[in-house]
Amino acid sequence: MPKQLIKKLQIGFGLCFIILMITSVASYLSVQKQIENRSKVLQTQEMILKADNILIDLLNAETGQRGFYLTNNESFLEPYYKGLESLPKSLAEIKKELPEDSEQSYRMDTISYLVNFRLKILEDVVKTKKSGGSIEIDQLELGKEYMDSCRTIIQEFVASETEKLDRRSHAMNVSSNYTSAFILAACFISLVITFIFYRQLRNEFLKRDELQKELKKKDEQLSKRLTTIQHIAQQIALGDYSVRVQEDEKDSLGGIASALNEMTESLQTSFENINQNEWRQTGLAKINEILAGNKRQDEIAHESLTQLVTYTESMSGAFYILEEESLELKGYFGLEPQMNKKYLPGEGVVGQVFENKIFRSVENISSEDYVMSFAVGQIKLSHMLWMPLMFKEKCFGVIELGANQSFDETGISFLQEACRVITLELMAAKSRARIQTLLEETQAQSEELQMQHSELENLNAELEAQTQLLQASEEELKVQQEELLQSNQELEERSKLLEEKNQLIAFRNQEIQKKAEELAVSTKYKSEFLANMSHELRTPLNSILLLSRLMVENDDENLNEDQIESAKVIQSSGSSLLSLIDEILDLSKIEAGKMELEFEPVNISEICNDLNGMFQPLAKEKGISFQTEISSEISSTIETDKLRLDQVLRNLLANAFKFTQQGEIRLTIDSAPHQKDFIRFSVKDTGIGITEENQQIIFEAFQQADGSTRRKFGGTGLGLSISREIIKLLGGQISVESTLGEGSTFTISIPKNKELIQKENKTILESIAEISIAEEIIQDAASEYKDPFTVDEIPEEIADDRDVIKSGDKVILIVEDDTNFAKSLLKYTRQQNYLGIVLVRGDQVLSFAERYQPLAILLDIQLPVKSGWDVMDDLKKNAKTRHIPVHIMSSLQAKKESLKKGAIDFINKPIALEQMRQIFSKIDEALNRNSQKVLIVEENPKHAAALSIFLNNFNITSEIKSNVEESVNTLLSSKVNCVILDMGLPDKTGYETLEAIKNHEGLEDLPIIIFTGKNLSHAEEIKIKNYADSIVVKTAHSFQRILDEVGLFLHLVEENHLDTKNKSTKISMLGDALTGKTILIADDDVRNIFSLTKILEKYKVNVISAMNGKEALNQLYTHPDVSVVLMDMMMPEMDGYQTIQTIRQNPAYKNLPIISVTAKAMTGDREKCIAAGASDYISKPVDKDQLLSLLRVWLYEI
Repeated sequence: MPKQLIKKLQIGFGLCFIILMITSVASYLSVQKQIENRSKVLQTQEMILKADNILIDLLNAETGQRGFYLTNNESFLEPYYKGLESLPKSLAEIKKELPEDSEQSYRMDTISYLVNFRLKILEDVVKTKKSGGSIEIDQLELGKEYMDSCRTIIQEFVASETEKLDRRSHAMNVSSNYTSAFILAACFISLVITFIFYRQLRNEFLKRDELQKELKKKDEQLSKRLTTIQHIAQQIALGDYSVRVQEDEKDSLGGIASALNEMTESLQTSFENINQNEWRQTGLAKINEILAGNKRQDEIAHESLTQLVTYTESMSGAFYILEEESLELKGYFGLEPQMNKKYLPGEGVVGQVFENKIFRSVENISSEDYVMSFAVGQIKLSHMLWMPLMFKEKCFGVIELGANQSFDETGISFLQEACRVITLELMAAKSRARIQTLLEETQAQSEELQMQHSELENLNAELEAQTQLLQASEEELKVQQEELLQSNQELEERSKLLEEKNQLIAFRNQEIQKKAEELAVSTKYKSEFLANMSHELRTPLNSILLLSRLMVENDDENLNEDQIESAKVIQSSGSSLLSLIDEILDLSKIEAGKMELEFEPVNISEICNDLNGMFQPLAKEKGISFQTEISSEISSTIETDKLRLDQVLRNLLANAFKFTQQGEIRLTIDSAPHQKDFIRFSVKDTGIGITEENQQIIFEAFQQADGSTRRKFGGTGLGLSISREIIKLLGGQISVESTLGEGSTFTISIPKNKELIQKENKTILESIAEISIAEEIIQDAASEYKDPFTVDEIPEEIADDRDVIKSGDKVILIVEDDTNFAKSLLKYTRQQNYLGIVLVRGDQVLSFAERYQPLAILLDIQLPVKSGWDVMDDLKKNAKTRHIPVHIMSSLQAKKESLKKGAIDFINKPIALEQMRQIFSKIDEALNRNSQKVLIVEENPKHAAALSIFLNNFNITSEIKSNVEESVNTLLSSKVNCVILDMGLPDKTGYETLEAIKNHEGLEDLPIIIFTGKNLSHAEEIKIKNYADSIVVKTAHSFQRILDEVGLFLHLVEENHLDTKNKSTKISMLGDALTGKTILIADDDVRNIFSLTKILEKYKVNVISAMNGKEALNQLYTHPDVSVVLMDMMMPEMDGYQTIQTIRQNPAYKNLPIISVTAKAMTGDREKCIAAGASDYISKPVDKDQLLSLLRVWLYEI
């Protein structure tokens, strides 16, 4: 080892040893200092704790003394005695540890003095208390002063010790920091010295090692170079010319390697040229071999492309041939079938190559779009080549190849020569195809000439036969004319036969009427039962309808949308129940065949949705499954009476839910087996089932499977009976299949349209058959004539203002097929500052009226496609257009018919200018008219006033008359737009009023609305409609029905009825009449009391209630300020009739308004209530608007 290296090691280790010794001595001294400072800190902390303990012991002694003083219980002196024992010891211990003549020693002497005096005072207080003496306040105050002084001096002592503690802690921390810094510095210096000497020694050793490695490497390199040159020379000798010597050195070995590489490269080039020529010639030979023979173009394309792709080791290929100025795909290899199969010249790369007639290649494609599909996935193509097929500088197609390796010059050279060969073969194939086509065309033309010759011979024969047929048809035409004359005679005979049948029907109707009178007595008891049942049903229904309406109106705005929707469902269900009650009240109406059916298109899905919405909550409540299923094979709509069908299905489902406690209920709708024109509804349940002997009686009225008084399930037994009769009227059948304990299946089958319904009455059926025969004869005779109100020719459209109409514009709709007259009307319309729309055909009117909502419609009767009468019917049936005033213009004398159909006016053609002015003056008057007037003819002045108040809420003024003479005088003297005639029950007086109005000149076209409280028979309706335009039956929403009918005849827009500002004003007026009033409600059903109270409380009415007649009398005597009494007529203990009679016996209540409220709706109920002393009468369920209007009338008169 060199001396210099040894010297460096001695210096390094010596310095490290000296630093280690110095660090060890300094660390020992620092630790001793730390121990001393820590001892002083602990001593100071102990002094602070003992001082605090002195104060605590003194406080404990004082606390014990106070407890003993307050309670005279010596157990409280325990802390006191402990303080007397511990305080001297604590003071002595602290004094012992303090240095003499120090400030803290002086403070401790003062504390000892004050503590002894305080203990002396405490001792005196205890002794005095034990002896029963009194303690003076001065003594207590002196003790407090000593205690405060002790606390102050102890705090000063503790503060001094705390300050001393801080100084010692700081000194200890400083000593610790210096020690740590010194040790860290010593360690750092030692590390630096060690690192420096380590680096120097390491570098020395590394240099020596590098020199040895370099010598060894040089030796190995020389040996390796010689071996490599020897190996490459051997490979060249064996024929591998691709190897090269990788030698960059410039020495002698490098020169040998360079010469060897040059020789190898020369040999390789020579042999590659020979191989390439051989490969190219082999490929061309294979192409020629494949294309040998008479092949078609598509075969040439497919086979040659396959050979090219295979031989060049490509991945894909496509072969396009020029066909009729476009390049069409004739063959492909390794590509997807959905590739582009046709290119135009210049389109895409294929089109460009075809147009430019040059080879084109693309290398290293990176797009993911160029991929090939394999069974295990896809592979990307990175190189593409396109080659034109040239012959005499003309291109006949393009070949496309795709590969993963680039195409070298040898491959491209081979492909160029192959393309020439393929082109020549294509030209030959095309020539062969052209020759074959010409040959086939020649043969086809020859065959066609032969066929034409045969056809000419056949035509000559047919012409001769047609000439003979023409002569025969002339003779048949003469015979048909004679038969037509004979059919007219038969038509007259059948008309006479029809009159005889009508007379027979009238005679039998009289017989039926006699039978009905004979059955009147036998139906008395059933009528009483129906009346009582009506009361029991209408009483809860009254509350349901009133409360649900309040919830729907949501005046307090405290319900969300779902709750309002639920209330609407409740109200809708209640209304449906009310209509069912009306049918139950007159079951004999079904039996007598007086029930009228209204056939209309009914959506089956809509029926299912309604039933699902009604019964699904009940299913969830009972925990059973409810499913509806509609067969896909049936049509979506049928023609039937939706209300009656819905009634039957609801009844069957209600029964199923009533008798099913678990399992499921299923409604299935499908085609009836063996009846292709019938549809079947099946209600299947898993309920209690029906015994076989009871399966027939359940369809009889008032019969149930369990008819005992102890039966588990209630009901009247009318549901299935009514359902059976309704299904019969609908032309269907109802049946049941059931097993006791397993469930039941009720099935109804009804025809899909009304034409399939068969009448059971044989006489009527025969009459209908005769009538049908007569109608068929009439239709056959009239089928040769067209509708006189429909025009065949449709004129051209006229330019109008439809494209410039904006919201708020005044629009007139002109419907006229005379274009000159229509242009005149359009011109005059624009002069009057209106915009005009002209239609020349009737089938477009309804859609334009809905879209543009014109102020008026000028309508011709004779129109193309659809007549004016049909258009009028469409307009008045549509809720969006029925309020629009229609002026009918025609040269026909059809004024009466026009006004009956709802027209506001009729104008005869041709129209003079003055008549046109009258039309627009009427339109202006209607626009500027603030209100319209209605005449109310009613014997009951209170009901008339109530209806008048209700109509006034919607800006409709009214006048009230009570007899015929006054009514006619009013109509003649003032302008009235409509008449409401309250007939109560149709009688002689009502018909006299109608006849008197219609017989006066100028009043024959006045709209009349009948307001009646009876469900009318078909005969009564026909009789009334000879005079009146509409009939409204009094129900829970009859006032709203009246408003709808008045709006229709007065051409009011429905949206104006709902003006919220106007409505709030009217409610405020009603509230002024009701505010502060006291109303007594007497009803034995708390639900009715609750619902009526909810209505009245909104108007700040004080409501008091009574559950029977006796309570009502007591409440009336207790509250003499009652303004109106709402009296139910059927109550326990004392009914409404007796209660009213008792009230009227008191002179003080002679004029008190009493409104009878009853659920009975039988004939004579109203008269019976009035005879008992009621001021007015209103039936359940209560119409809210009618009730409030009646209250306002009666309260205004108090």
